[in-house]
Amino acid sequence: MYRSEGRGGVLILCDHASAHIPDDYEGLGLDRAVLSTHIAVDIGAAEVSLLLADLLDAPALLAPVSRLVVDLNRDPETQDPCPPISDGIPIPGNTALDEAARVARLDRWFHPYHKAAEDQLAAMMARGEQPIVIGLHSFTPVMKGEPRPWQIGFLYAGDNRLYRAMQPKLASDWGLHVGDNQPYSGAELYYTMHRHGERHGLMQATIEIRQDLIANAEGQRHWADILAQTLRPLLLKRAPLLPKKD
Repeated sequence: MYRSEGRGGVLILCDHASAHIPDDYEGLGLDRAVLSTHIAVDIGAAEVSLLLADLLDAPALLAPVSRLVVDLNRDPETQDPCPPISDGIPIPGNTALDEAARVARLDRWFHPYHKAAEDQLAAMMARGEQPIVIGLHSFTPVMKGEPRPWQIGFLYAGDNRLYRAMQPKLASDWGLHVGDNQPYSGAELYYTMHRHGERHGLMQATIEIRQDLIANAEGQRHWADILAQTLRPLLLKRAPLLPKKD
C-alpha cells in the first residue's frame, strides 16, 4: 500500500497496474511483446495513480501482477478471473487451468489484494473518514475498429454521485468529453468498486483515462493534475455532495 497513512480522504485502487508475470507461470506461454499491450496492463494507470496519491496525500493500492495472471476486477463467483482469451488473443497458460490452479492464483494474488484494500478502508473509516474510492484504469483509443471519442470516462452501477460531481468541472474547466458509463458499463464490470465503495455507501467510481493521453510522463503528470484539481473542492466539503439517484 502506497501512502498508507495518507489523510487526503481518497482511496485509489489500480486493479490493472502491472504487466508482471511471475517466473513460475512461464510467461503464460505468451510472446513478451504482448505484455506491453492493453490486454496485459492498463497503460499509464499505475503512474497516474501514484502521482495522484502524492498530490492528494491519498493511499493507493496497485496490483502486483498482470490481469492475465488474475483479473482483480472480476467476481470469481460469476466471472472467470483467469481468462483463456483476451481481446481475441489466446492465453496458453490459462486455457487448461484446472480448479486447483485457479484457486491457487486467487489465494496468492486476488484475496490478498482485496484484503489489503479492506484493511486500508477500515483504517480510514476508523479515524472518521468517509473516503471517496476511485478505481483508476485506462482504455484503448480504438476498439474493434471504432474510435472512442472520450478522453475520460466514469463507470458506475447504481450510484453515480462522483460522476455527477466531477463531470461538470471536467467539461467546463478542461473541455473534456466525459464518458457516462463509457467506454464500458459499471453494470457489468464493477467488482472492486462495489466491494470497497458502493456497498459501504461511499462515493465511488471507476475512472477510465484514454491510454494515448497517459502513455508518457508528461501526459501522466497532466492527468494526475486534472484529477487532483477536480477532486480537491469535493474533498473540502467532507460530506455527501448530492443525493443518490433514485
